[in-house]
Amino acid sequence: MEHGKPVAILLVLVCAVIGDKTGKCIDAEVMSSFCKGCDSWKRRKGSPAYKKWKILHVKECLKNHNGSAGMMETVGMVRIFQYSLSHRSVRSTSYIGDGDSKTFSSITASNPYGEDITVSKIECVGHVQKRMGTRLRKLKQMSSKLSDEKSIEGKGRLTDRMIDLITTYYGNAIRQNKTCLSDMRKAVWAVYFHIRSSDKEPLHSFCPVGPNSWCKYQNQVVEGSVETLRHSNKLPVAVTDAIKPVFNDLSQPKLLQKCLGGKTQNNNESINSLIWKLCPKTLGCGRKIVDISTNEAIVIFNDGNQG
Repeated sequence: MEHGKPVAILLVLVCAVIGDKTGKCIDAEVMSSFCKGCDSWKRRKGSPAYKKWKILHVKECLKNHNGSAGMMETVGMVRIFQYSLSHRSVRSTSYIGDGDSKTFSSITASNPYGEDITVSKIECVGHVQKRMGTRLRKLKQMSSKLSDEKSIEGKGRLTDRMIDLITTYYGNAIRQNKTCLSDMRKAVWAVYFHIRSSDKEPLHSFCPVGPNSWCKYQNQVVEGSVETLRHSNKLPVAVTDAIKPVFNDLSQPKLLQKCLGGKTQNNNESINSLIWKLCPKTLGCGRKIVDISTNEAIVIFNDGNQG
C-alpha cells in the first residue's frame, strides 16, 4: 500500500492511497483547517445570531482539522487506515513511505486492525537513494581537513558530480538486487570499494563480473586487458575513509530489508500532478473544489480520460 504525499492548496491538503499491486487509487482524504463560513462569522462569536447560525452550520462546515498544518497528513492517513476495513473491506498491512516516521508511527499507534494485525513500513527506493546524496553533501559542508591534511572537496575529491554519481550507483544497487538482501548489500559496498580502488590496489571483488558489468575493471578482466586499465574516477583513501560511515549507515540490513521489492512512490507523484492540474493552488480553492478535483483526478488516474 502506497501512502499519499500531501497536496497542499492554502489550508487544504489531500492524502491519497494507491494499491501497490493494482496501481489504482483506492482512497483519498481531503483535509481542511479552514472554512469560509466560520471565518466570516468569527467576529460575531458569542452573539445570539452566531449561536443560531452555528447550530445550522455544523453539518456543512468544511473544516475537518483543528491541529497544526504539519499534522494534517498524519491525521488524514490515520483516518484512511482506520476506516479502510469498514468502508472498503480492505486491510492495508504494508505502507510505502518516504522516511517520515511521524505518519507511520501514528498509524501503527492507532491499531487500525487490532493488536494482532500490524502495519509494516516499506521504504520508497527513490527516497532512500536521496539519503545518500543528502548525507554526502552535508558531510562535504561540515568536514574540516582530513587525514591527508586536505579538504574533502576539490578536484579529484568529493565534488558535487562525484556525489551525484555515487548516489545514482547506490540507487541502482538497490533496484538491481531488489529480490535478495545479501546481494543488495554486497552491491552497495561494491560502489564504495569501486571508488576507493586504485591502480596499485584494485578492489573490485564485489563488482558484478562479466562483459556487461558497469565496472570497467571487470569488463577488461573478460577481455584479458586489465593491465592497461587506469582508475580515473577513484577517490583518495582519506576521502573514502570519511564517507565510509555514510555507506555503513545506508547499507544496514534493517534499512535495505525495507527496500526489497524496489517499491517507489512514483504513482503517488502522478496523481498529485493530476490534482494540481485540475485545481491549481494559485486559485486558492477551498475544500469543496479540492474534493471535486480529487475525485475527478482519481477517475482519470484509474481509468484514463474515458473513465
